[in-house]
Amino acid sequence: MADASGAPELMSLSEKLLALFRLRRDADGFTPSAHDIAKATSKPPHCKPVVSHGQVNSLLNGSSCNPRSSTVTALSQALGAPAAFLLPGPEWDDLTALCVFREQPEAREVLRLMQGLPAEDIVEVMSMLRKMRRDAGLPEDVPAIPPPPPGVDQPREGRPRRRLSLSEAAERAAADLEGR
Repeated sequence: MADASGAPELMSLSEKLLALFRLRRDADGFTPSAHDIAKATSKPPHCKPVVSHGQVNSLLNGSSCNPRSSTVTALSQALGAPAAFLLPGPEWDDLTALCVFREQPEAREVLRLMQGLPAEDIVEVMSMLRKMRRDAGLPEDVPAIPPPPPGVDQPREGRPRRRLSLSEAAERAAADLEGR
C-alpha cells in the first residue's frame, strides 16, 4: 500500500487482523468470529481463553490498539500468523516475508549470508531469484499479503438482511419489553 507521495502506508492493528480473518475462512466461506478466535487462544490445562471475545472485537474495530505482548502472541497463534505481523511499523507489514522467515530456516540462512554485502550484490541476488521464479513458472513478484481464497468476497446465499425503520425497531423493542 502507498499513498499519493509513494511512501508506504502503515497498516493498523485492526487492518492486519481483518486481513488475517479474510485469509482464515472455513470451508463454507465464513470468517472466524471473535468468539472462535477467543476460544482458540485457550491453553489446554486451563481451558480459559487468554483473550476474551470482547478484547478481540475491540482490537478488530480499532477501539483498542495497544495490546499486551501476551495478547499479540495468543492472537497470532490462534490466527496461524507470525506474531511480528501484528507489531506496528512498516518492517512488519509483509506477512509473506514473515511467514517465509518463520517457516524456512534456509531463508534465514540466506539473510544472514547477505549481512555485510554491498547493495549491488543484494540486487544481483534478487534478480537471480526472480529468474529462478520465472523458470519455475511462478510470478516474479510476490504480494506482501497473500490474496484471499477465490470466492471469499462473493456474497453467500441466505436470507437477505434489511435494516429496520426507526418505528419498526421501536415496536420490536416495546414488544420485547412487554414479553411478547
